[in-house]
Amino acid sequence: MPLVSLCMIVRNEEAVLGRCLHSVADLVDEIIIVDTGSTDDTKAVAAQYDAKIYDFPWQDDFSAARNYGISQCVGEYWMWLDADDVVEGENQKKLQAILKSPDADMVYLPYYLWYDEMGNPVMTSNRERIFRRDKGYRFAGAVHEAVVPFGKIRYGDAGISHRKEKPGDPDRNLHIYQKKLLCGETFTPREQYYYARELWDHGAYRAALPVLQQFIQEEKGWKADIIGACLICGKCYEKLEQPKKALEYLLHSLQYDVPNPEICCEIGSIFLEQQQYLQAIFWYETAMKTGTESFLGFHVQECCDFIPALQLCVCYDKLGDISTAAAYNEIAGSIRPQNAAVLHNRQYFASKGIDVSKMQAE
Repeated sequence: MPLVSLCMIVRNEEAVLGRCLHSVADLVDEIIIVDTGSTDDTKAVAAQYDAKIYDFPWQDDFSAARNYGISQCVGEYWMWLDADDVVEGENQKKLQAILKSPDADMVYLPYYLWYDEMGNPVMTSNRERIFRRDKGYRFAGAVHEAVVPFGKIRYGDAGISHRKEKPGDPDRNLHIYQKKLLCGETFTPREQYYYARELWDHGAYRAALPVLQQFIQEEKGWKADIIGACLICGKCYEKLEQPKKALEYLLHSLQYDVPNPEICCEIGSIFLEQQQYLQAIFWYETAMKTGTESFLGFHVQECCDFIPALQLCVCYDKLGDISTAAAYNEIAGSIRPQNAAVLHNRQYFASKGIDVSKMQAE
């Protein structure tokens, strides 16, 4: 069984760090904590788990801090977590099994990012998580840092839950990118993509578009990021009320991979808005079909089942096919039983004489 080092960077995380470390302390042999300037009891919490604590002045560079921590570890393998991550339930046993025998140079694990009202993950990303130390892996990128994959790669099933307890600084990442631009630094393709995402998040749609379009045109980024750029381009044009341009970029994504369900739902929403219900039905059905398959990019579960089912309900109702509409509403209800839209639709269908109790029994 190889020795494993856990490497983390923290700052003012006393509220969540103990939860994180408690969930993995028995699974790793060494805990490296890099503190970038805490003013609360973060270090005291880390000390309770016999962590090796290092001070590292914050440099507006997440990779620099993470790589410093990696340089301090001695395990045959190292892995990373954020302070508001936690390994829950059966995922602890799954992670323990992987760490006993990684059988790879680099291991990707599911990262649960968002949850529905019942606590089920609705957005998942596969993140590089565990690494053989002697391969020399390091993070790159001041923000949204990542490790470039190479060597023998394995995909594991131990999910890491991101359980954010407090809002972060919404402007921090954008300010880091803007500072780099003011200093005349040239962005890597990944930085270019995530800078555009920050602009999108801040509602700067017109500013985001040329950055995204250059990124897509040059095709130097990872395919998953190019697909993501097509999606955000589409959303930007939707916000600017230019549906034809939105469709152009959403459809452009199809040359890189099978249709991403989130993109299918965006295309469906454009046709639905234009009252082109048959076209909308095609794309929502495609979202449900491809949602059961493997595709590149973020896995937004609600775009694989709940959203298309609910929107198919709307489409078929608009076409006058009440029975099919009610059936799709029940599919949505099987996923989120207490959703307000589902409950409202049931009342509507009951007023139309549709007995949904039979559908629920089936």
